[in-house]
Amino acid sequence: MISFIILNYNTPDFTATCVDSIEQHYGCIEHEIIVVDNNSSAANFKQLTSLVGDRTIIVRSHVNAGFGLGNMMGAQQAAGEYLCFLNSDVVLVEDCVTPLIAYLKEHSEVGVITAQQWRTNGQEAFSFRHKMGIRRDLLGDDIFEWLCPKKYPKRSDLSRTEPFVVSEINGSFMLFPTDVFWQIGGFDTNIFLCHEEYDIGRRIELYGYRNVVFPTVKFLHAHGAITVTSPRLFRKERYISKIYCYSKWHNPFMSVLFRAKNIMLKLFSPKNWFLIPVFLRGNVMALSIRPSGRKRAST
Repeated sequence: MISFIILNYNTPDFTATCVDSIEQHYGCIEHEIIVVDNNSSAANFKQLTSLVGDRTIIVRSHVNAGFGLGNMMGAQQAAGEYLCFLNSDVVLVEDCVTPLIAYLKEHSEVGVITAQQWRTNGQEAFSFRHKMGIRRDLLGDDIFEWLCPKKYPKRSDLSRTEPFVVSEINGSFMLFPTDVFWQIGGFDTNIFLCHEEYDIGRRIELYGYRNVVFPTVKFLHAHGAITVTSPRLFRKERYISKIYCYSKWHNPFMSVLFRAKNIMLKLFSPKNWFLIPVFLRGNVMALSIRPSGRKRAST
């Protein structure tokens, strides 16, 4: 059985479309759909409850738990052999899960896999990222894709016809064997928003598995339709998560260098001065909008 887990935060229309697309392509396949509501408004949640059915349940969080914790709430309710995490603004336009599961069954070394991402306007979108690091932050992707194409496959190349290994896949569509997901510890619930894929991609590799893109099947993603409504808040949280990941996965010198580089850049841009305290704060997670304390949920 496949467990589809969808996060919802005040996006009942997107979520309904996502659920409908699952039922359209997997109506005859044993599956369950777990919608995790991240404390939406009462009106939005009431609209969401119309989705409840024989194979669809709603887990209601009493706080906005963010990406990691919200998905973990859903995973704890799942009974499937495979966990497919979808953003609510994803639409499945074909059966892209069955071939991915077949590939996972034949390749036990793969810990997580995704299909090719496309935007809803018909434009292609990147389905993976290269590994975070100070060199990449300073120089960008292009030079590494040119110098070392095996390690850094070109993100814009859509001509591939075979699955390929990457450092991290995008979080809008992530398919795990359930046992692997729990073996690596699931999502880091300290991260409220952004860079969850980097963190879990590193742990996939740490445990000896691979992150893989399956390029010959696709899904649509509205891309950004469900992010934080305040651009300033979103940017601040993105940097908080990135500093946290630097501290977790890189040596202290690299973390300090990343902070120093950004302080210097922001000093010359007054509109970005609001971000400087983020890079000066020792315990940067204290600035996060993530909820603290024990989280509660109901089904």
